[in-house]
Amino acid sequence: MRRRALVLLATLTALAAPAAASATGQAAATYTAYNVGISGGEPTLGFDTARNAAVYGSGTSSKRLTWDDAEPAQMTIVDVKPKTSVTTLDPITFTDRVTNRTFVSQLYLACSLTSFSDDAGATWTPSQGCGPDTMVDHQTIGGGPYAGALAGQNPVYPNAVYYCAQNGFSGTCARSDDGGLTFGPGTPAYNTPANAVGDPYGGACSAIHGHLKVALDGTVYLPNKGCGGTPTVQNLTNSEFFGGSPAVSVSEDNGITWTVRKVPGARNQDESDPSVDTDQAGAVYLGWQDGVNPSETVYGTTSSARIAVSTDKGRTWSTPYDVSTALGINNVQFPEVVAGVAGRAAFAFLGTPGIGDDQHNGFVGAWHLYVATTLDGGASWSTVDTTPDDPVQRGCISLQGTSNKTVLSAVCGQRNLLDFNDITIDREGRVLVAYADGCTSAACIANPGSGSSGARSMVMRQSSGPLLVGDLPTPVVPEIPAAALLPLTAVLMLLGVAAVRRRRQHA
Repeated sequence: MRRRALVLLATLTALAAPAAASATGQAAATYTAYNVGISGGEPTLGFDTARNAAVYGSGTSSKRLTWDDAEPAQMTIVDVKPKTSVTTLDPITFTDRVTNRTFVSQLYLACSLTSFSDDAGATWTPSQGCGPDTMVDHQTIGGGPYAGALAGQNPVYPNAVYYCAQNGFSGTCARSDDGGLTFGPGTPAYNTPANAVGDPYGGACSAIHGHLKVALDGTVYLPNKGCGGTPTVQNLTNSEFFGGSPAVSVSEDNGITWTVRKVPGARNQDESDPSVDTDQAGAVYLGWQDGVNPSETVYGTTSSARIAVSTDKGRTWSTPYDVSTALGINNVQFPEVVAGVAGRAAFAFLGTPGIGDDQHNGFVGAWHLYVATTLDGGASWSTVDTTPDDPVQRGCISLQGTSNKTVLSAVCGQRNLLDFNDITIDREGRVLVAYADGCTSAACIANPGSGSSGARSMVMRQSSGPLLVGDLPTPVVPEIPAAALLPLTAVLMLLGVAAVRRRRQHA
C-alpha cells in the first residue's frame, strides 16, 4: 500500500465565545477545524487510543490523523485505505474503544466489503462483511464487551462485533464472535412482534436506524428515529409508519433478543438518524432531531436538537433537553452523540436560524456545526457554534436518499451531505467531530442566497474546555492563544490595570 503523509495546518479556527459557563463553572469548549484533504458525505471516524490516532473514513477513502500539539498545532494525514475499499454505497468506519480494533465497511449489493485493523490502518485483514439475513441498506457496525455469562469467556477475541442493516421494513443484526472475521445469523431488532410485547407491529418503527453502540456492561443499543407510529401505505426504504417517538432497540443478551424502548414526549420528523452512546457508568444518552410533520406528505417547518438520558437501559428517560432553540436555531440535522466518564457527554448537530421545509428547494438558511456538552449527566448543557464565520451548508439538506417516499415536486436537489456526520473522543477526552462541508467557495460563504455543492471532509477538534475523560482541567493545547479565550470584560479589566500601573510609574 502506497502511503502519503500530508501535513496541514488548521484551516479554520473556531473561536466561538460561549454564552455561559457550564454548570461546574468550567468555560465552554472551543474547537479548531481541519481539512482532511478528501471529499464525500457521510464521514465517520474512530480513535485508536494505543496509537493516539484517529481513522477517518469518507467514501472509499481512509485516512489516519494525528496531531502535534507543539506550536503551531499541526495535523498529519496518512493514507491507510484497505484493499477492500473499491466501491461503496454507504461507508462506515468504527473503532472499538476497548480493543482499538478499527473496521472499515463499504456497502456493496446486499452485504459489505469490510476489513479490520489492529494498528490504526497500517495493516488490514479482510472480513466476511456481514451476516446472513442482514441486508440490504444503511448498515452500521459496532462492538464492545459481551454481556452476562459470556463476558471475558471468548478466547479468540474479547469483544462482540455487531453488523446491522435495514431491509425496507425492519432492521436485522448479526453478531461476530471472532473479532469481525465472520458473522452469525441475523436477528430482527424491531418491527417483529417479539420486539415489543403486545404490539403486532413490533414497535412500529422507521425502517432506517442509526449507528449501533455497546455499553461497557455489554448492553447493545440501536437508535431509531421513530417508533410507535401509525401504519401508512408507503413501503419504500424511508418509513412504513408515520410519526412516533425516537427510541432505542436494546439487547441485553448479546444480540439474541431485542426490545424497543421509546422516549416519552419525543417527536419524530422522519429525517435525520438519531444517535446514542453510553458513559462509563452505563447511562444512556440519546440525541435526535425533534419535530412534527403535519401529514405524511407535508414536512414541518421547524425542528430542534433534543437529548434525553436513561440510567435503566432505556426503560425510563429524563425529560428531553432542548440544546438548540435558545440559540435562535429553528432547524437541525445530523445529531451525533458521544459519552465519556460518568456524567460527561457531547452532542453535535447542524443548525440554522432558517424557518421552513428544509427538505425541499426554496429553503433559505445558513447551517453551522454546533456542539453541546454536559458534565452533570444531562441536567445542563453548554452549546457553542464551532463554525461561526463559515457555514457548512446553505439552503436545503436532502435526506430523501434514492427512494423518496413522497411524490411532491421540488424535493431538495442538494444531496451533497448525504445522511449523517460522526463524533468520537480521543484518549485525553477531547471531542472530535467528522463533518462534511458543502459551503467551501467564497461565493457560498458570503452570499446568503447561495446554494451548496460538494462535501469537503473536515474534522472539528476540541481545543480547550472540559474533557469527557480524565480530570476536569482543560487540555493543554496551544491551538488558540490564551488571550483569545478571555471574555471581553476581563481583557478590558487587564488593560485598565496595566494603564494604572503605567501612570503610577510615570508619577
